[in-house]
Amino acid sequence: MIALAIAMTPPERVHAQDFEAQYRVALAHKRAGRLPEALAAAQEVVRMRPQHAAAHFTIGSILRQQGQYEQALASFRRVIELEPNDADGHAMAGAALARLERCEEAVPELRRAVELNARDASSWGNLGACLRRMRRIEEAITAYQNGLRENPGNPDLLNNYAVALRQVGRAGDAISALEAALARAPDDANIHLNLATAYRSQSRWPEAARHFEAWSRAEPSPRDPGPLFDMAYAYEQMGRRDEAARVYERYIGMVRDPDQRQTAQDRLDALR
Repeated sequence: MIALAIAMTPPERVHAQDFEAQYRVALAHKRAGRLPEALAAAQEVVRMRPQHAAAHFTIGSILRQQGQYEQALASFRRVIELEPNDADGHAMAGAALARLERCEEAVPELRRAVELNARDASSWGNLGACLRRMRRIEEAITAYQNGLRENPGNPDLLNNYAVALRQVGRAGDAISALEAALARAPDDANIHLNLATAYRSQSRWPEAARHFEAWSRAEPSPRDPGPLFDMAYAYEQMGRRDEAARVYERYIGMVRDPDQRQTAQDRLDALR
């Protein structure tokens, strides 16, 4: 008679294999864009293993993608409870708080995130944005500068740094930052718009018009028609009356506020 040797796996090892396999299923669904299935699978992981920080992070990421920021925040806070030095947990908690316009709470999370990972450009950007909303502009400028020191040439940081510089009256420095950003992202509509606005503030009409035109090409159906008025005004200052009239007409057809519409109509009538 032949004795069969049966390898026995300890019960805790089987359980570990189960929840890790389930987590791989969650990640596969997430990579494939099947977010409801990914969420359900990750939630099953934390039911099986409540201290599984990565699964909590995945749940938070999916909820954030779905616009459920309060629920996402709860998951990211659970990550931080389990892994206090997890840079991504602090970063995502801060980002969720920023989206919820709770900047007083977001700032400490974002500061901790960049302490743990100084190369995190998104957290530097979110930190600067929150400080700007709180009217702590000089602190925001410092945050952007620190972020750029770690991420030289990052166009998003340069763009938002320039906005902060303009808020303290440093239009020339803002233009330099925006030109550097544009060199990295030449088709970015927001950078062109911010450059146009900066040049307009200095009455540099040809440069302003050039960047308004680039903005309009990059964003042909803007949600906010306001820049169209400024574009028309730049044309008007340059004596390009026909182009100014055409853009004023477009603005009038898009703007909803009756006072703004009348202001544009008055300028259009003066051109005729």
